[in-house]
Amino acid sequence: MSAGHGFLHRPGDSPVHRLAPQTKIVATVVGVLCVVATPREAFWAFGAYLLALTAVWAVARVPVRWFAARSVIELPFVLLAVLLPFTGGGDRVDVLGVSVSEEGALAGWNILAKGTLGLLTSLTLAATTAPQDLLLGLQRLRMPSVLVTIATLMLRYAEVIVGEARRMRVARISRGDDPRLFWQLGATARGIGSLFIRSYERGERVHLAMVSRGWTGRMPDGAGGDAAVEPRRSAPALVVERLAYAYPDGHQALYGVNLRVERGERVAVLGPNGAGKTTFALHLNGVLGGGSGRVEVAGLPVEKANLKEIRRRVGVVFQDPDDQLFLPTARQDVAFGPANFGLRGAELDERVDRALAAVGMAEFADRSPLHLSGGQRRRVALATVLACDPEILVLDEPSANLEPVARRELAEVLLGLDRTMLMVTHDLPYALQLCPRSVLIDGGVVVADGPTRELLADTGLLARHRLELPFGFRLD
Repeated sequence: MSAGHGFLHRPGDSPVHRLAPQTKIVATVVGVLCVVATPREAFWAFGAYLLALTAVWAVARVPVRWFAARSVIELPFVLLAVLLPFTGGGDRVDVLGVSVSEEGALAGWNILAKGTLGLLTSLTLAATTAPQDLLLGLQRLRMPSVLVTIATLMLRYAEVIVGEARRMRVARISRGDDPRLFWQLGATARGIGSLFIRSYERGERVHLAMVSRGWTGRMPDGAGGDAAVEPRRSAPALVVERLAYAYPDGHQALYGVNLRVERGERVAVLGPNGAGKTTFALHLNGVLGGGSGRVEVAGLPVEKANLKEIRRRVGVVFQDPDDQLFLPTARQDVAFGPANFGLRGAELDERVDRALAAVGMAEFADRSPLHLSGGQRRRVALATVLACDPEILVLDEPSANLEPVARRELAEVLLGLDRTMLMVTHDLPYALQLCPRSVLIDGGVVVADGPTRELLADTGLLARHRLELPFGFRLD
């Protein structure tokens, strides 16, 4: 559930809430421009603006204290406005025995009045308009699509980061921290630094998810996609030979992976943490590259000239659905990939509807991903890849953090798909349920390859590579 919605948006059913979002956006912009253009000496006008805002709050049934709590962000500007009368130049007058600058007082009033009214006007728009409606309003006002996309990503991930910040705060409090106490400022500062690093890492993962669905840094135009390269029907679905890769910091993740997957196979990729499984998966559609060795998809080499076609053929579903879902509604997220590959109009709509229906999420098409459960978000993330109609489906820890019912429902969806499938997982029972064949990667190489049941029955093999079946699980 969204953390940011509850902070800036106050759901309701008032006449103000029901107004068209584009109307509220225009009214907000006009109101702010009027405030900015008002001469600072027109004290009565600022009072009239404030009365108008309080009337809107009364109709919207949003209490004044709600705005007061969220106006704390203005505190630095309030302090500046208070200091200006004492530090400003020009003629000075005595007020209650204190000498103040006339120009400084007017400048401070100008900052305080216009800044406060501008902030309160913006908060009024946010309080009465859900984020996805704001984006819809921008689209109806025909704002450039790239600006709408930027605004979408900002809103989406502001809420994700707010959620992470709250979880970090709860974790600190649970271990005896009291963020209200002055001597805990150091811990608070370190938490903010950690949150910044997490935000940066999240941004990197989102970019990888966008690239894996055909994003090239430009919004899709109205033209059709490039001519598709015909696959070699006789070629295997996937061939990997001597694949080695080191990250820029020098860490060698892969030392020479070899793998051949035939069309229609479902293969689990097993291994302990740090074995190189995810690094391997990201090479399969060219999200990572620059190492040595060879990767072919249906006979087509994974190289720069073929990347767009490779990414259409190989769909990667990331472990965290929040990395993959970044648009206002599930439908728009699912349409993102096929639009990058050239689909438009009725054909695009049909592809999106079919993908959502395949994962049982058709009735949630117009819902925000933030309002879906973890299992539902994971199914929508799967739909975003299925909509690209890939030949190979690569799933990174698909059962992670799922409750038993959602885990079973996802398994039923995956078993019903007619796709070549590679599933990176620590969940050994899930691998047995979904994949007849498994490969075990450790130390950046394939150390075992065979029927899943036989690999899981080899307790010595599993123990040597820090894997084990859950307590009480039996293979017979």
